Amino acid sequence: MSESLKERVRDKILRQRIEDGGRPIGDAEGDDPRAMDLNHDLMLLDGAEEDDAVVQALAEKYWVP
Repeated sequence: MSESLKERVRDKILRQRIEDGGRPIGDAEGDDPRAMDLNHDLMLLDGAEEDDAVVQALAEKYWVP
């Protein structure tokens, strides 16, 4: 596993989006809570440093080893 935890979490969130229908997050309906949650988590991930607790919390949420 050469990827960082942050990269693995990002990959998992993006795979989840594909499994949920494959539409880009920006195309999701405004009231779709699942799409909004994925978008929010990606924004949190983008703002976090590699060793940030947010990355660990998202890894636990999405079951990323």
